Amino acid sequence: MVFGPIFAFSPELTKQNGWGQMADTNLSISFDVVRQTWITREDVRANPEIIYVYGDNAAREGQRGLARQMRHEPNSHPISISWGPFEPFSLLTFERAASLIDKDLVALIDRQPRMIVWPIAGLVPDFQTMPEELRLHLKQKVRFRLGIETPV
Repeated sequence: MVFGPIFAFSPELTKQNGWGQMADTNLSISFDVVRQTWITREDVRANPEIIYVYGDNAAREGQRGLARQMRHEPNSHPISISWGPFEPFSLLTFERAASLIDKDLVALIDRQPRMIVWPIAGLVPDFQTMPEELRLHLKQKVRFRLGIETPV
C-alpha cells in the first residue's frame, strides 16, 4: 500500500475502524477509515487499492468540489448529494434522494474496501445546499451502513 501522497498532502489525518453490512447477505466486513484534509487526483492515482469517497451529483456531471479530483477514477466512489451540478436535493424529492443515497452507500460496501479515505470536511461542500432532513438521513445511514461517525 502506498501512503506517500496521503501523508505528503495531508498533515491532518484521523483514522478509525469501520464495518459494513453487505447488501444481500448477513456478511459483515471491516475496513479502516482515514479522514483526509486535502485530496488530489495524484493521491487517488497513487493509491489504487484505497477507495476514495466523495460527494457528487446524481448526474455525475460538472467539475466542482472533490468531483474535479476524483470523478472517473476506478478507486473513487461517489455518494449522491444533489441531482445535478446546480440542482440540489429538496424536501419535495426527499424519498427519491434518500433512496439514491442508500443505493450509493450499499454500492460502497459491496466493493468490499479494506480502506476508505473520507474527506475530513465531509461530503457536502460549503457551496452545496442540502435540506437538514437529508443531511441527517445521510449522517444516520453512514453510521448505520458503515459504522462510522463522520461529518456530512
